[in-house]
This record gives sequence, C-alpha cells and structure tokens, in this order.
Amino acid sequence: MENKVDRLIRDILKKEKSLSTYEIAKKIGISWSTANSHCYKLKSFGIIDCKDEETKLGMRRILWWLK
Repeated sequence: MENKVDRLIRDILKKEKSLSTYEIAKKIGISWSTANSHCYKLKSFGIIDCKDEETKLGMRRILWWLK
C-alpha cells in the first residue's frame, strides 16, 4: 500500500532518469534511511528498480528508476 512518501518518490523518478538514494532523500526532504526503506518497498511491489554502482572514490551507491 502506497503512502505519501511512496508517491513523492514515484513522482520525482518520473521527472528524472535515475537518482541515488541520497538524491531522492534531499529532493523530497526526508532522511536517507527513510528514502532507502521506501525505495526497497517500491521495488518489492515492482514499481521501481535499482542497480548498485561504484563511484570514482571506490564508494558504492544505489541508483533507482521507474520500471
């Protein structure tokens, strides 16, 4: 069942090709952990998808997009 945060994430991903968890959190004004848990929830519903990638500094980030 979707709530307000889920709809905000879906709406922001409609406008952007893909965003990291951090970018989603900053754009809609929520914490990283809240964005992360809602993104994984939406992924389990088959609404969005993700990939894990390595950044230039050897760190990892997750990119999300609408299916």
